[in-house]
Amino acid sequence: MSVLSSGSFVADIMIPDLPHIGPPGSLTYAPNGIKLSPGGHSANVAINLAQLGLISVHAVGSIGNDMMGGFMVDQLESSGVKVHAERQESTTAKNVALLVKGEDRRFIAELTANSMLTTSFLLDAIERISPNVFYQGTLGGLPDIENNIAEILAKAHEEGAMTFLDVIMPTNGWRYLEDAYSSVDIFHCNIQEGASLTGLSDPVAMIDYLIEKGIRLAIISDGGKGVTAGTCDIRVFMPAFAVRQEDATGTGDALCAGIINAIIGKSVVLDMISDPDIIVDLLLAGQATGAACVTGVGATTNVRQEIIKRIMEGREKVLGNTVVTRK
Repeated sequence: MSVLSSGSFVADIMIPDLPHIGPPGSLTYAPNGIKLSPGGHSANVAINLAQLGLISVHAVGSIGNDMMGGFMVDQLESSGVKVHAERQESTTAKNVALLVKGEDRRFIAELTANSMLTTSFLLDAIERISPNVFYQGTLGGLPDIENNIAEILAKAHEEGAMTFLDVIMPTNGWRYLEDAYSSVDIFHCNIQEGASLTGLSDPVAMIDYLIEKGIRLAIISDGGKGVTAGTCDIRVFMPAFAVRQEDATGTGDALCAGIINAIIGKSVVLDMISDPDIIVDLLLAGQATGAACVTGVGATTNVRQEIIKRIMEGREKVLGNTVVTRK
């Protein structure tokens, strides 16, 4: 079974464990080095899936004709991902993450080739690959994809794929989703994105809003507080696994990858995602994968089967505090 992960390709430059950010003109040495790794939603989800053992993982994204573009392709391919890179007359996007001990992350990023993915390139990839699961991330930062997202999802369904959308805070508002909701099988956003999208503050109310729009399974993540999810007649709250957090970069991508991996591993088809037991299994896998992610530095470093297996040893406590209700 195959997965097509679409979204952004970004070269991540991570500087962890900084003691402080110095004043202007100062020099600060990185105590644990400066790390360069592939990033962006498409790359992160694809690499995570490959590391979890999936064989047929494809990634679509946009890069420049430069050294960093070559780096992105090489790193993805060396991870076992089949790369479909649209090359632009621009530079490959880079993101610098400054991680100061005891403080939230600071990001310095650029919008270059990563935002230029075209609908025609993506539609061609969907037709050639005919994936079982089509994941579209970075929605909110891909103008051409957003303008045609309903057509893209229809094409994915035509090819037999389950559709999975993952959004970011949009540059130009949320209207692009209006014609697409009914073609979304699984939808994920975090609590801040959900509040912006729906105008609501309660995650259960956010789920109600999204389901009324036509989404089959909606998922709202809230970091260490856990996830809230629902279908037309089921609502689920699941607390997070208790782990020591080193770096939260890529947590949402890891959660999505864990859910997709469980869909493939359990041969879940569309009619099954309304089953409360299946929903709980998917959320548990997603949360364990997200928890593994935060124990390392970088978006994909610790998304490993052995780490997830250890985290899953705490599943009974999580399941014991999971609440499933019917509408």
